[in-house]
Amino acid sequence: MTELKIFPYESKYHEDFVNISLEWLKKYNLYEESDIPILENPKDVILNNGGHIFLAAYKNKIVGTVTLKKVDEVTFELLKLGIINAYQGKGIGAELMSYSIQLSKNIGAEKIILETNTKLETAIALYKKFNFKEIALADMTYEMANFKMELSLNI
Repeated sequence: MTELKIFPYESKYHEDFVNISLEWLKKYNLYEESDIPILENPKDVILNNGGHIFLAAYKNKIVGTVTLKKVDEVTFELLKLGIINAYQGKGIGAELMSYSIQLSKNIGAEKIILETNTKLETAIALYKKFNFKEIALADMTYEMANFKMELSLNI
């Protein structure tokens, strides 16, 4: 997909990051208090703690985002994977997933975890396509999450 570029977050893209995240959070009524620190201050919450945020531009328009929050030395948590509604179905989410997984492998991560909600059927199907497996609902961070998945990178 030559029209698609994936690149690291910079503060000049903050409004895009927030708007893309809020679009799907509000659409599915999943916005909660724990989203606020990440959306208001991603540099301190994610980037300064060893995490990563990426944006996707399609034909030079920012249309998607994904976040990898560092949990520990070998684990990342996938957060805020979102694509603007008008650009869904073009494979952009899959490209962001592939990019995130490859980066995680390259920096020595052993697994990626995520918490989601069963309302997000398309997202869950995407995660399964990338071999994420459902795991027990333990140590949940998000009130609205009712489904947890993990990808082992030691395959």
